[in-house]
Amino acid sequence: MFRYVVKRVQLGKIASLAGVRPAVTYATFRTASTSIHHAIRASGGGSVKAHALAPEHLLPLLSPPGRLALTEKGLPIFGHVGNLAVRHAIIEPRREADFVVAVRDPIAVAASMMSAFQIWWPDRMCARVADSEFVQSPQALDMIEQEFFGKFPRNLMLDWLTYDMTGGIGWDPFAHSFDRETGATSYTHGPWRLLLIRTELQDSQKDTALRSFLNRPSIKVIPSNDSIGFGPERAALIRAVHSVICRNPQWVNSLLNDPRAAHFWTDASLERIRTKWLTAPKN
Repeated sequence: MFRYVVKRVQLGKIASLAGVRPAVTYATFRTASTSIHHAIRASGGGSVKAHALAPEHLLPLLSPPGRLALTEKGLPIFGHVGNLAVRHAIIEPRREADFVVAVRDPIAVAASMMSAFQIWWPDRMCARVADSEFVQSPQALDMIEQEFFGKFPRNLMLDWLTYDMTGGIGWDPFAHSFDRETGATSYTHGPWRLLLIRTELQDSQKDTALRSFLNRPSIKVIPSNDSIGFGPERAALIRAVHSVICRNPQWVNSLLNDPRAAHFWTDASLERIRTKWLTAPKN
């Protein structure tokens, strides 16, 4: 609660008095947006990261039946400090702010979420996640597949843009053209400026786009792969999830053929994504 109060004051009154436009890194989970957020924060000025600005739309997509959707740090999604601060200090009073919206390969988002969030693991998997032989066994793959193609929010990347972003800030990304070649485009929506950027771009390309958009020449993106924090016990699970995706080309094709995916990626880029996920993972 204290962190929330401090962040809300920083984004609200202090930013307003200082004439500073707060910077919000806004993305769904597992989009590789952490390094962007850290780079913005290190450059000075008010900054915060938000995942869910319209929880009434997002939570039904995320919460397994009978379980509460949590962030990777164990916080309820709707209680995330950044979410609360942005909603109450920026969205509701409609104060000026700059939003950097991270967009990632939608299949990679789903695979990373299944590997990261224990609430989605099959019950028999939790106690044996460090047992690589078991995790990659036919029995375990069948369990993962049943969960992944059950209630798991495997289409979250595109659904988040449709429901949380549109519901949270009242702006529909699919109603505005996007530069698929450069992978980054800026827009103005009321008091807010938005930069939508694909996170598979080279860090130097992200630096250029962020520096120009935020007018912060010191920004430098340094890779920050949260999967490193999983520990070696997750390596087998990551490969197992990839294997499950690989043996379900109908889902891969349906997601990549979605017009919402074509809005952000060229045909050639979508084909590279398709090839990646339909190729068996290396051991």
